[in-house]
Amino acid sequence: MASKNKMESALDSLASRLRLDSLTLNDRNECYLMFDQKFHVRCKFMENEDECLLYSSVGKLEKNSTSAYEKILGDNFFWVGTAGAKLLLEPGPGKEDVLILAERVPMSMFDEERLYERMEDFVNAVEYWSTEYPKLQQGGGSSSPSVSTSSPGNMGMFQA
Repeated sequence: MASKNKMESALDSLASRLRLDSLTLNDRNECYLMFDQKFHVRCKFMENEDECLLYSSVGKLEKNSTSAYEKILGDNFFWVGTAGAKLLLEPGPGKEDVLILAERVPMSMFDEERLYERMEDFVNAVEYWSTEYPKLQQGGGSSSPSVSTSSPGNMGMFQA
């Protein structure tokens, strides 16, 4: 229960810094955030694993797209373009899979500042991959990004 309280306290701090009324965990230990009216992030307390999960769907890819899979695997290697998160493919119905960006943060390393910093980097990576995945559909992909690791005071993404 101490970890859940730590998570709730960090969410309260994040809400305050983002000038939101509040962020609370629902009955599934999740809360949902939206940035710039288009980037959705799920923040989940995973009690059994004692972790915080950041999770976002960033697009859909055609199944068995070798060039897209190569780009995703390459950028997952040493977390290039993912700001420490991982790109995952979730099987979708029909001819497409869903491209997911996810990160697990152990609660032992978690505090109010860590959530804020991880959320900033995560949202920047979500923004990058939300614009990058359509290029994967065309068999291309740009060079790997330089994902910002600026101090929290310099964030442009966090606007309520």
